[in-house]
Amino acid sequence: MPLDTVQHSIHIRRKKNERVFQNIARLWEIGRQAQTQQEILDGLHPWNAPIVLKFENVLPLLLAAVGLFFVLLIFILPTNIWLQLGLVTGLFMIFWAYISYEDEKPIDDVIEYLEQQTIAKKYQLAFLQQPQHISVPLQPVLLIAHLKRLFPVFNQGTLSNDIPYYASTVWTDEDGKQHQVMVFQYHFVNQVRARDKDGNDVKVKEVHKDLWGVFVFDVEIQGLAITTARKNFYYPYSFPWHTSDIQTNEKLNIFGSDEMQIAKLLSPAFVLKLADFFAQRQGDLMFHPTSHTLCFLGPADLFKISTQAKKIQDISVLRGHLRTFKLPYLESLQHDLTHFLK
Repeated sequence: MPLDTVQHSIHIRRKKNERVFQNIARLWEIGRQAQTQQEILDGLHPWNAPIVLKFENVLPLLLAAVGLFFVLLIFILPTNIWLQLGLVTGLFMIFWAYISYEDEKPIDDVIEYLEQQTIAKKYQLAFLQQPQHISVPLQPVLLIAHLKRLFPVFNQGTLSNDIPYYASTVWTDEDGKQHQVMVFQYHFVNQVRARDKDGNDVKVKEVHKDLWGVFVFDVEIQGLAITTARKNFYYPYSFPWHTSDIQTNEKLNIFGSDEMQIAKLLSPAFVLKLADFFAQRQGDLMFHPTSHTLCFLGPADLFKISTQAKKIQDISVLRGHLRTFKLPYLESLQHDLTHFLK
């Protein structure tokens, strides 16, 4: 009978979705308990249970489609009693489809959580923790304010200039030398204003933009700023400088805090290293005059994931994704910057 078929379909759907919820809960537990990336991967294989990570929503969608059909019938003959009953029935079916539809957000949330846990362990990133270089514990607001004051690139927003997301880590170069590093996202907001027909100044919209970068501590180079943008730096980088290489001058603008120091620093070998670092990269590279701190800021999202997984709908695809995905811009910057500082 059709009713038996519908009941059977509802029962099968409920069992499948319960299995998905159980898988989600198990994934959360794996992410909380794992200490390394490998422990996360080991927790996903063998799974020894149905591996589905996709809710069964065919029935709610079908119910919504049929309900919408009944609702639209009322436009044929609004006064017909049967079509009016069909309208009520259709609205009830749409409501029932709405409350029985399982949103994919719980799946997306747990996948995002496992990604963050894997990133933290794979790249040794301590999210929202201050670098070990700063020995005195600081409140996050004070830490960010201190770092932003060091460089004249964190005032690009007229409304706000924030570093909402950051992580501390240690980079080791080919010779085994370690660098204390803080990777961050810089978010700033500009207000676009215009005049109305009466000449009054009015706000049109807010423009939100993001840049990404790193602070590197205990570097030897001081008092130098290099940018790929056609702009001037302000204090403390008050002195522009041109190298003997025409191509480098066309691509890079160089400024310093002391002319004599720039002249000593910008040897042909050093200029070549600068050219190599910016060969495939845009942004600003700055060395503070006194604090032995480096800051690089550019448009490439250092936290952006590159993956071959198109759609994650089961545990095996999730495991392959967590095993193979990369942060390509962060890896490239780490390689080039540690090589530059050698």
